[in-house]
Amino acid sequence: MSGQATPPADNKVLRFEELPMAESRTAAYKIVREAGPVARDDHGAYVITTSEGAEYVLRQPGLFSSKRAFDGVGSPVPMVPIGTDPPEHTRYRRLLQPMFSPRSTAPWQPRIRTLAGELIDNVIAKGECDLVADLAVPLPAQVFLTLFGLPLEDRDRLLAWKDAILDTVGIRGAEAPSEESARLGAELFGYLVSHIAQRRQDGGTEDMLGQLLADTSDDALNDEEMLGLSFQFVLAGLDTVTCALSTAFATLASRPGLRRQIVADPSLIPNAIEELLRVDGPVATLPRVVTEDVELGGQTIPAGNYVQVAVAVANRDPAEHPDPDTIDFKRQERHLAFGGGPHGCLGSHLARMEMRVALEEWHRRIPEYELAPGTAPRATWPAGLVGIDSLPLAFPAGGGGDPAAGSAQ
Repeated sequence: MSGQATPPADNKVLRFEELPMAESRTAAYKIVREAGPVARDDHGAYVITTSEGAEYVLRQPGLFSSKRAFDGVGSPVPMVPIGTDPPEHTRYRRLLQPMFSPRSTAPWQPRIRTLAGELIDNVIAKGECDLVADLAVPLPAQVFLTLFGLPLEDRDRLLAWKDAILDTVGIRGAEAPSEESARLGAELFGYLVSHIAQRRQDGGTEDMLGQLLADTSDDALNDEEMLGLSFQFVLAGLDTVTCALSTAFATLASRPGLRRQIVADPSLIPNAIEELLRVDGPVATLPRVVTEDVELGGQTIPAGNYVQVAVAVANRDPAEHPDPDTIDFKRQERHLAFGGGPHGCLGSHLARMEMRVALEEWHRRIPEYELAPGTAPRATWPAGLVGIDSLPLAFPAGGGGDPAAGSAQ
């Protein structure tokens, strides 16, 4: 009807771009869930909405391939390891997994804690800040750049490329890249080619990139694989933790009861992180390509079709999570915020550590805070990841906490 907006779901055809994600992920995910266990979107993809269905797809890379699934990002080479399948993927994970294990990432905790403390101390006297600009962007960005081996002085350039590519791609991960995303991908690719060539010449193994370049094992990456890995790591390493921190702090700032729980008992923070990721994690969907006709959720999905695994909706599946829209820091339930199966997030241990340290250091220093007057947090949508670009907070000048109390080293 003229003058009326088209609903985000009509006859079980989902229009993700029109979901009310910006205002309410609860409302948006309800619309998707009510479209059925296997729905269709207006790009022709099959959308998997249940926890059982999502786990099945993610654990069957032979049926649901990651090759071609991320073409829309615009990388000139396959992204490693996310855009590959076994056995190639198995080799990449064998090489990379030890670098992201709890043992390997543990030595980073003191540095992350120091950086988080410095960033918070920079704003504490003001009694106000933009949580995203002042903490959620610089903390994970500096950690990633230092860990992987990219120059800190290039942070803003890399962030600009990352933002532009993900904004151009939106939620179309499985489709062919647009002209703009291909152009931006080529710019980032050119930067990485130059940087990796210089690092090969300079040598050194003080960071992950240096270690990979110096590797002479049978699993060592060739130049194309190294570029594909670097391309993926820039997009993932500079955004996912930022998005997760933005939505976590938005929830805590607007729900004082939840905030007070972790102030009173900081040992709840690890569980709180899992619950906040379950309810409002940064990944809404994960793309796959079906390799042969498959029956799922009472439907036949023909070979060659795209599948969107709606992990954020599966994380609120009432069959798996009783009262799924309620945030309960005492839950201990599995979730798919980091994906699942062989492609489960490599950096999950590091991401959890960054979030835990950020929440610990913030709440020791600033236990009382709220959304700045007039603030209504809105997620950016459509987008490749779910996050909030700006989150103004207000708190007592000086913070009112004790930075020296209960520091967990």
